[in-house]
Amino acid sequence: MIIRRSHLLLFLSACTIAVALTVPSRASASMVFVSQDDNGREFTLDRGDALEISLPATSGTGYTWQAEPVAGGFVRQVGEPAFTLDNAMPGASGLQIFHFGIDASGTGTLEIRYLRPWEKGTKPAKVFKIMLIVR
Repeated sequence: MIIRRSHLLLFLSACTIAVALTVPSRASASMVFVSQDDNGREFTLDRGDALEISLPATSGTGYTWQAEPVAGGFVRQVGEPAFTLDNAMPGASGLQIFHFGIDASGTGTLEIRYLRPWEKGTKPAKVFKIMLIVR
């Protein structure tokens, strides 16, 4: 059986295309939603993903959540946290919502502390931590 060179090239090209179509690819970045229930969990993410973390807070107490920098700088906070109220009553509880961008590969802990910013040297009332593994 004689195989022509052009047929062999055509066959190899078709195989290459078939393999390329079966390899999964990421069409776009994902938004990962995290809540207080996820405290202590580990998340595996991809570069370009984004995190939205919603934590319960009460506006009238002086306490606020503050994010600590992640070692290695592969996670960055995007903008200032937003606050949504459960109702319109003064001092009502609600959610403080943080957004983070995932810029590079790395592994580290994202820690957010619930504290009164003016009380220096005082332990936070609550600590929220998640482990991030970014591929």
